[in-house]
Amino acid sequence: MADLIAALHQSASDTRLIVYDREGNKLTGQRVPLSSSASPDGTLEYDPAEIWRHTRDAVGRALSELGRPASALAAVGIAAQRETTVVWNRRTAKPYAPAVAGPDRRSAGQMAALLRDGQSELIHKKTGLVPDALFSAGKLSWLLRHVDGLRADAEAGEALFGTMDSWLVWNLTGRHVTDVTSASRTMLLNLDTEDWDEELLALFGIPRAMLPQVAPSSTPDRFGTTAGSGPFGREVPVTGVLGEHQAALFGQHCFLPGQARYGFEGSSALLVNTGTTRADTDSGLLGTIAYRLAGEPAVYALEGFVPYTGATVQWLVDGLGIIRGVGEIEAMSRRADDPEGLYFVPAFTGLALPRPERGARGAILGMDTHHNQNHVARATLQALAYQLRDLTEAMAEGTGHAPTQLRVDGNGAWFDMCMQIHADVLGIQLRRPADVADTAALGAAHAAGLAVGVWADLAEVAGTRRENHRWSAQWMPEDRERGYAGWRSALERTAGWVEEATLPQGDWLATLTAAQWRADGSR
Repeated sequence: MADLIAALHQSASDTRLIVYDREGNKLTGQRVPLSSSASPDGTLEYDPAEIWRHTRDAVGRALSELGRPASALAAVGIAAQRETTVVWNRRTAKPYAPAVAGPDRRSAGQMAALLRDGQSELIHKKTGLVPDALFSAGKLSWLLRHVDGLRADAEAGEALFGTMDSWLVWNLTGRHVTDVTSASRTMLLNLDTEDWDEELLALFGIPRAMLPQVAPSSTPDRFGTTAGSGPFGREVPVTGVLGEHQAALFGQHCFLPGQARYGFEGSSALLVNTGTTRADTDSGLLGTIAYRLAGEPAVYALEGFVPYTGATVQWLVDGLGIIRGVGEIEAMSRRADDPEGLYFVPAFTGLALPRPERGARGAILGMDTHHNQNHVARATLQALAYQLRDLTEAMAEGTGHAPTQLRVDGNGAWFDMCMQIHADVLGIQLRRPADVADTAALGAAHAAGLAVGVWADLAEVAGTRRENHRWSAQWMPEDRERGYAGWRSALERTAGWVEEATLPQGDWLATLTAAQWRADGSR
């Protein structure tokens, strides 16, 4: 009986294929690094054809290493970077232009116009998002205006649009489909109807004929089967597709309201499961769909992010030069187990959600002559935790949904002291899985396996979870609140250093994402 699942994860840094068994064990994995083209004006592009070649290469290598025939695969799951935009011809499958990456800022002017025209409330109410160059709608609208012949072909149904998941599904199965989680990041999907919104399509000037069908994240038949002539060499059903952050939430088994996943990388993303009722997003956070299983209602999530987390630590190496490598920060923090009134606000390009302050800039506050580099290291780790608490506080105040526990992954999750500080500042338990690097791939595998019966239900999936470590809060509640009050005071003092009127409008998230993408070291 075929009971293995192949998970294809296409991220901003690479394309990888991992094969799992029904116990969640990783049997083999292969990755191919991804190249890109960036320019100082904020454009960032990929070659879609190269990504497809890398996909074929990763699949071929992994299956060869597996040493078992493709007939052992029960299904294929896909986790993909979310906002990157691709347009291609229905008949030739050739792209009309390079893929426009998520952090690309070319649509900032259009987003600024939408903000000036008062369209933010409409977009936020329908999509859970805010007008920003990060999301796909602006990128697609720009391509339709600037690529010769694209609009005419789009109106005739010859030109197709998709995020990276759709591009991969099309090449694997020939079907033009996306899942609800990836669609929810386009700024075109109505979260209440789970379908493309006609008013938003008109607002952005996008022909509906070029959009993919919207399917559940886990479904036995909507995405099709791989072609026998393709990289898998036989027909294998593609049954699970999610945007990569939602895939990581699923791979961390956050199936209940209040369970949350925090991906600790160069910048860090927080997603909190809010259940089957769409949460009120007046908190300033982004509303999105966490996942939807076939025949069941959608499960929603709130999303926020902390820019410059891992990159803040890297700045201590490259900018201040007070440590030789990021691995030293924990030893230094242990030599100063209390920053003694020192606060570091890493607002390098402003403060992000939930209290965006575009004119804020970074500061180290509360310095005295007894403070040294060890205190700065400790204050840095606490700053990362305080920024995350800002997000969780906003969720609790604005929606009633706050994390009851935090499941962490990403490179930064390996730093034990950093995770303990986060538990202390947040006052909740942190849990690290055995594999912090591939939670998105695992989530795609679980979604695919559920659709074909490898796992019977979410409870059986959750039973495969293996954890590496847990951290519980050690601070007394009064110490926690005193420290947070000091952080809030420090934030107030960083505001207004740059006149917001002089800063570009409409690309707030894209600017932070692009800056972080460079600082992350992946390019």
